[in-house]
Amino acid sequence: RQLFYETGDLFPEFAANLGGGQNIFHFSYYGLFSPVILLSYLFPFIRMDHYLMAASAAELVFSAWLFYYWLGQKGFSKEIRAFVSVLFLLAGPMIYHSCHQLMFVNYMPFLCMALLGVDRHLKENRSGLYILGILLMILSSFYFSICGMLVLGFYGFSQYVSQEQSFRSGKFFKDAFSFLFPMVTAVLMSGLLLVPTAFALL
Repeated sequence: RQLFYETGDLFPEFAANLGGGQNIFHFSYYGLFSPVILLSYLFPFIRMDHYLMAASAAELVFSAWLFYYWLGQKGFSKEIRAFVSVLFLLAGPMIYHSCHQLMFVNYMPFLCMALLGVDRHLKENRSGLYILGILLMILSSFYFSICGMLVLGFYGFSQYVSQEQSFRSGKFFKDAFSFLFPMVTAVLMSGLLLVPTAFALL
């Protein structure tokens, strides 16, 4: 954020004040273009450590709320939704990493968003929320987004199997392509981060 204020460049390539000078994409692993971090650029009067504490708490609560809402879309009762969402909220990894290692859970609200998007894609053939959830998940944590996309794939497959009465290979591959196309679209849209990161790593 400080580099943005100094240069006015939203996507800088070089940070002279980090490690004696670093390619900025060496820090992609930490959520370089995370939408939550980019939002902080609008609040120069808020110290970054204070902002991160507030953002971490907000992401934790928002993840639990999205999880609660998703369970509601699946038809669970309020009691079950509340109980399971509290378990999700108080899970050791969620609480611990929200305080100590933000990058391990900062993608979670967007994964929950993408799960809602999968349901909408399968029921209404609308992919906007599905694509947006994956894109924001990648921008927040391209490393952990791989497992996130695997979760979405397994979930989508389980929903597909439960809805189909019979297996037909032609229809299955057509539907699989329809399911994977938005995911590939989101990955290509995140090329702004992934391509320079790949070159920096190589």
